[in-house]
Amino acid sequence: MQNKKVIAVGTPAPQPIDPTQILTLAEVAQRLKTSNRWVYEKTRRRCPAPLPVMRIGRYCRFYWPAVCAWLLTHSNEGGV
Repeated sequence: MQNKKVIAVGTPAPQPIDPTQILTLAEVAQRLKTSNRWVYEKTRRRCPAPLPVMRIGRYCRFYWPAVCAWLLTHSNEGGV
C-alpha cells in the first residue's frame, strides 16, 4: 500500500490574529461613532446581518479587520 499525501487545493492557511487588533465593545462603538447599544444589537443572532464577534464567556470581542470587512459589505443596506 502506498502512502499518499492529501493536499487541500484552494483552502488558504488561516492567518494568525493580531492581538492588538482585538477590541472591546466600547472601543468598537467609539471607532464607529455609535452607541454601545447599537454595536451590541448588531451582534445579536436575530440581526439579519450580524456584526462579526468573538464571544469569550459573557464578553464580546471584535477583530477590527473583520469589522472593517463587514462594514464594506453591509454599508449599502441602509442600516449601517
